[in-house]
This record gives sequence, structure tokens and C-alpha cells, in this order.
Amino acid sequence: MNNFFMEMIRKTIQSIQKRGFFGVLRAAIADFFEVTSRHLAHIRDYGSKYTFIDRRLNKPTLVVILAGYKSYLWSATLARLEKHAPPDADLCIASAGTYSKELADFCARAGWSYLSVKRNAPGVALNRAIALHPSADFIYKIDEDIFVGQKFFQLLHAGYEHAWRDSFLEPGFCAPVLNVNGISYRAFLRELGHESEYQREFGELIIRCSELPVHNDPKASWWLWQRTLPFDEKSERFSNLLGRYSICSTRFSIGAILFRRSFIEKVGGFKSSWHSGVLGVDEDMLCRDCISKSRPMYIIESALAGHFSFYPQEIFMRERLADMARLDPATFPPEHFCTSTNRPT
Repeated sequence: MNNFFMEMIRKTIQSIQKRGFFGVLRAAIADFFEVTSRHLAHIRDYGSKYTFIDRRLNKPTLVVILAGYKSYLWSATLARLEKHAPPDADLCIASAGTYSKELADFCARAGWSYLSVKRNAPGVALNRAIALHPSADFIYKIDEDIFVGQKFFQLLHAGYEHAWRDSFLEPGFCAPVLNVNGISYRAFLRELGHESEYQREFGELIIRCSELPVHNDPKASWWLWQRTLPFDEKSERFSNLLGRYSICSTRFSIGAILFRRSFIEKVGGFKSSWHSGVLGVDEDMLCRDCISKSRPMYIIESALAGHFSFYPQEIFMRERLADMARLDPATFPPEHFCTSTNRPT
């Protein structure tokens, strides 16, 4: 112990001789604020009371479904996830800012875990879910308004491995082609031969993460969904595009992604805001982390997923649910969607 203190004194004297007293003081203050900032960020991104109903099997893969606010879709989206979930995965529904008895009951029937965190911060819910599943290496994060097909999980995982080997760049995360999305809708249209038709209807085919008809125009989301259904038929068509991927050079949606624990731990987890209910912080900061760590975001073109809508389109799309059930009863069961109960309130 005496040797330790003597060594510290020696180093302090050397630092003062090199930088001067005030230089050492400034460095100490900067170090203090840096450590404090990291500590506060950890509290912000992990700190919340939570309830966890534990049905873990300690599998090497984790599927976290972020849900709690779009119950009108659960009979379709959660049913598909239950049907097509990978056998080597633990599944956990995570709710931020709410506790849903309906979701808890669903998890009890399905054999999934259920997590509810008090703060309405998606990043906090995701970080807690990942921390509670320490055996998981590969982690899928899926939003409650995402529709997946039979081979979705296998295709996304195979695409992750192929993109890494082929490009020599390990992914930050991999995502599927989403139909209602400002980046991947172009790949969706190209594969199905609808680019010219879309351009005539909605204007120039620009790729970006906001301020496009695909984000803001309800008619654009409905137009895209009409060409997505029947969903299983279209997802099977995309599944034949094995080995095709693209690198996303801008912010991309994290509504359905695959990443590894080592990466999310390296970047300090998903980020959140100090204010509850602020959406998009986790997505924005994860995309920045990918860039800063030289870990690209890949779109796996063999994996198709359906994104129900963005917020400005939601009311209009809810009014189309009965039409979607008639177009594709396998994806939108008529007993749930051909009723007045799904009309917006």
C-alpha cells in the first residue's frame, strides 16, 4: 500500500513538472466530468424500475419485441412472430412506459418472457432486456408493427454472415427490406417492377430517412401495401435473392434489425432521452455509433418485412385493415380485422 501511494505521489510530481499545477488541475477536472458524464449516461439508458416475468431458457439467440401501444395489430404481428420464431432463441416482449396484461397473458401462453420498464424510453427497455439475457450472442430487435415471413430470421442471419465475409466489414446491424421505409422502399419497388408506376403516382424516387411520401403520405403507404400483399407470396419471392445486400450510407430504421451483443456493449447500449416518450433517439444514436465504429448498416435484400405505417399514416391505414384482410386473410385474419373494433378512436 505504501508503495502504491509513493508511486502516485511520484507520478503527480512528474505531471506538475510537465504541465504545471493548473494544467494538472484542468486535466483532473476534465477527467471528473468525463467519468461523471459516462455515469449519468448509464443511469439515463439503464435506470428504471421494471417488472420481469422470467421464462428464459438461456438460448444463444434473443428476439426482443418492443410492444405496448398498437394492440390492434398484435393478432397479426405477434402471431407471425410466434409461428416463425427461430428454435434456438429466447423470446421476450418488452414494454416501455406501460404494463400490458394482454401482452403478459400472451407471453404466458407462448412461453415467452415479459418485461415492462417504468420509463417510456425504448432504449431503456431494450438495454434491460439484453442485460437479462446474458447467454444471447445474436439479438433480433422487432417492433410491434412489423410483419415477418416464414424464413425471415434465417435469411437475416445468413445475410449478416454473408455480408461480413463478402465485404470484410463486420456489420453494426443488418435489416430487411421494409416496404414502407424511405431507404429500402426503392429495393422493394425495383424487385417487383413498380418503380415507374410509383414515380408517376408520388414523384421522384429519392432515398432518405424522412420527408418523403413514403413517410408522410397515407396514400403512399396504402399503395405500397397493396403491392406487398399477399405477404407470404412476396416474401418468398425476395427469399430467392440470396447473397444480395446493400450498405446503407445514411440513417436507417431499426424497426427490425439483427446485431451482436459484443457490438451493442461496445457502444454502451441503446441511447435514450432524459425525457420520457421521446422517440427516435435510440435509432439516431445507434446509426451514429455504426459510423463511428466502422460497422456498416446492411440491408439484406433476400429478407422482406412489412412495416405497417409511420405515424402520419396510421389512422388512414387502420381504416384499411378490413380491405387488407380481404386481400390477404393469411396475414390479416378476417375474424380480427373485418370488424368495427379496429377503427381508430
